[in-house]
Amino acid sequence: MAGTHGIHVHGDVEGSQVVVGDHNVVINAALGSSVSVRSEGPPPTRRRTRPAGRALPDRAPQLLGRDRELAALERWLGQGYPVQVYGPPGTGKSVLLRRYAADAATSGRDVVYLPAAGVPAEDLVQELFHACYEAEDYKPEPARVRRLMGSVRALLVIDDFQGSTAELAELMDAAPGCDVLLATAERHTWDEGRALRLEGLQEEPALALFGEELRRPLRDEEYEAARRLVTAVRGHPLTLVQAAADTTFEVDEDARVTGLANGLSDAASVLLRLLDALSPLPLSAKLLPILAGGVDKAAITELTSLALIGSSGTGYRTTGRVAHLVAERTGPARDAAKLAPALTAWAAATTATRHDIAAEAPVVCHVLAAAARARDHAAVCALARTTAPALARSLRWGAWHQVLDLGAAAARALGSAADEAYFRQEEEVRKRALGVVALDPSGGALAAGGVIGHIAGHGGAAAGKTGFAAAASNPAAITAAVAALVVGGVFAGLATAGGGQPRARPTPSGQVTSLAATGTRPPDPISTAPRTPTRPPSPSRTSPRPPTKATAPPSPTRITSSPPTDPGQGPVRCQLDSEGTLTLGAPAGGEATDDYAWEDFMQCDDERTLTVDKADPGHVAFGVTPTSCPKTAHPGQAIRVSAPCRYTVLFHPPQSAEPGTQYQAHVIMRDDWGRLSMTLSVYGTVSAASTAGPSSTAPTP
Repeated sequence: MAGTHGIHVHGDVEGSQVVVGDHNVVINAALGSSVSVRSEGPPPTRRRTRPAGRALPDRAPQLLGRDRELAALERWLGQGYPVQVYGPPGTGKSVLLRRYAADAATSGRDVVYLPAAGVPAEDLVQELFHACYEAEDYKPEPARVRRLMGSVRALLVIDDFQGSTAELAELMDAAPGCDVLLATAERHTWDEGRALRLEGLQEEPALALFGEELRRPLRDEEYEAARRLVTAVRGHPLTLVQAAADTTFEVDEDARVTGLANGLSDAASVLLRLLDALSPLPLSAKLLPILAGGVDKAAITELTSLALIGSSGTGYRTTGRVAHLVAERTGPARDAAKLAPALTAWAAATTATRHDIAAEAPVVCHVLAAAARARDHAAVCALARTTAPALARSLRWGAWHQVLDLGAAAARALGSAADEAYFRQEEEVRKRALGVVALDPSGGALAAGGVIGHIAGHGGAAAGKTGFAAAASNPAAITAAVAALVVGGVFAGLATAGGGQPRARPTPSGQVTSLAATGTRPPDPISTAPRTPTRPPSPSRTSPRPPTKATAPPSPTRITSSPPTDPGQGPVRCQLDSEGTLTLGAPAGGEATDDYAWEDFMQCDDERTLTVDKADPGHVAFGVTPTSCPKTAHPGQAIRVSAPCRYTVLFHPPQSAEPGTQYQAHVIMRDDWGRLSMTLSVYGTVSAASTAGPSSTAPTP
């Protein structure tokens, strides 16, 4: 397959310019974008009088049994500590955050609320910046973001953060003047922060919650049954709400699930399976009719009344383990991969603006990853080509990177040289604009259309054609074009700019460490460390960030020369090898490993760069360790070495992951000049094993 997929160009995307750091980037959906050094300095920015952006969700009702937790948040945030609320799904983390944020806003405080499910940290930083500054088409470099945000004194509330500790450090570093309150499933720790583990309710407030959800007082004959239920579920709020909805007082989970599944209408069952396929992401009111084929208000009401789905203000999503199990019992599971065509058609429609597509970026990436796992490469390529320009134009560059990576892999599998060249070109533009790779010292712009058009103009059968149309009809031309783009345009610049050293993207200065897993009962969730009378500086904003795992990538190899050349063939190219896929399964909190051997390991491959790609949403669930990779000279030649590179891939889903949860990432290696040379797609599925553990006591302020 040599041709490109159909491309719809939005009127508010094509030819538009954005400013990223000290670079101008012009978005071109058909031929590829371009980047050049900006000579006039950064654009003007104006601080908003009050933070704008997302509205706070509805204020939570009275919280039963959470007075001490609210008091602890108030005390710690008042002392200047960043605070993390963490714990299993369904314990009320989001409700607690919404209540505290609403109370703070009512008292006159500036509040910035960021729902973070499925959103890369880079995009959260950009949304935070735009909430506080009027600069729609500007993405400052991290150092300038930190300087500008240093004067902002707001409460930053981040709900459902799913990133790694390194990404949390990046986010914290971008808001040095803000009080930070976030909710996560797993605990991320920092030296001066405070963490509150949210557990089930004590018996009295749990019974009161159960009665409130019944909308009547408990009858005498129901009281003991309700007490047994509270004890059995350890006061888990969501389970109590769901049990009250079906009024069965059933302790046995399997019996409750069966009863709920059997009682659902057909329309509610179909909708529940759809939302389960997208879990843990919410499905917005705008996308719901697109992906569900319409809106059945009765089905929404039915599922909401049973507490199997909930609305957080950004859309509807399933609520916890029971909802997932009920969805499984109602019929065949919906495959998120099959949603790609409908999502592509919506994104290509003239009614979908770039802002609409950017707002649905988590769903787009989720569906793309599912389609990639299903090897529906055509669907991946079409959806990626359709959405990538809008994400670039909207400065959702974290999601843009994910879309480009998945699109490039799909195009390569399809043999679509033109599509692959587009995705690779856009990725190089992204890196250049962010300062990950150096620009040509002349300051000229990089554009795929220009390079390929030039080749087409001198390519015999391709003469007279331009851009990707010419390249698609001439495989030799497209091969040369890709080499010119990646080797000539990018890496020649690397070899000559700035004394031969690449410009590295500034990294956040946060220092965040992880807790080692133990088999003992966790300590009391509220720290008893000595308090500091004044606002303590967070080390996460002043100290270098350590690696989060032993398998974190090493320091990048410094480039001291241009790639060696073979006579008559031009610069050496360690060809990108797709090593196929590896699938692992493990219970939540457990581990699974598998050994792999890369037979086509070459001298120009850099074994020191073997890692899990941190750009992948599921990378935190994987690790990789080299077993016996031959050491090679640096730089090396494009010659296969005598032995393969063997390594071990580890899958370790978090303790909070529910059975059936799927993770995807890529194990990658780069060559001696920083170019991607090997990629292995890895998939992990959380197996159905009990993850229940002892509950902690309630905190005491």
